[in-house]
Amino acid sequence: MRKDLIIKVKELVEEAAQIVSKPKESQVSQKGEKDFVTEIDLKISDLLCRKLPEILENSVVISEEGYKERPKEGYCWIIDPIDGTNNLIFDFPNYAISVGLLENRIPVLGVVYNPKTREMFWAEKGKGAYCNGERITVCSDAAVENTLVLAETNPYCNRSENQFHDIMDAMFCDCIDYRITGSAALDCCYIACGRGGAFVAQNLKPWDYAAGIVILEEAGGCLTLWDGSRPRFYGDSAVVATNGLVHQKVLDRLKRFL
Repeated sequence: MRKDLIIKVKELVEEAAQIVSKPKESQVSQKGEKDFVTEIDLKISDLLCRKLPEILENSVVISEEGYKERPKEGYCWIIDPIDGTNNLIFDFPNYAISVGLLENRIPVLGVVYNPKTREMFWAEKGKGAYCNGERITVCSDAAVENTLVLAETNPYCNRSENQFHDIMDAMFCDCIDYRITGSAALDCCYIACGRGGAFVAQNLKPWDYAAGIVILEEAGGCLTLWDGSRPRFYGDSAVVATNGLVHQKVLDRLKRFL
């Protein structure tokens, strides 16, 4: 993997961010129940799908808004052109461009950029995690009762079958408070830089955490499935991301939902 790759990816993500101008003027289409895609999503996806293989030879791209398949051997980009599209539509400032790289199915690089706040998180495997040039680390909270918890509400499932409120009862009743940002990619980065001790979500897709897992782990944190196994990069996954210190405690609270 070329030494200047992270620089090239960051530059490309910043180029893609220029497409985000006036969200409320962007054309919006519905692709599922309460699930939308904008013209901005599609334009960013097209740009990244064209240019990422140019900066890393023999790599392929999996995008939320395009080519979707299980990653194979070799280099595979997994991207979300806008993670938090509903936030973008309503001009709520929690959305991000997320670019992760797998090498032989192992996450090795991640860049997550919020065009609204201009916060860029990035990491390469073995080289630490950063936000806007500053090294970041997870918080030192050792108990769920002493930390802030982040969550996503699983909005695209059948609302009558949604377990979010039950999970809140089991998981969130003892914590300091919880936050719902609407962007799983940013949630992983927020745990990585100490803005909470745990993040819990059901039915995430690979592009929701392919970049964030590298950033989180390089910051000293941990991301697994609810059964404690390593995440896979295909299909739906129930994910827990933590500072590592509260990880098993969070998993224990979620056992009855497996």
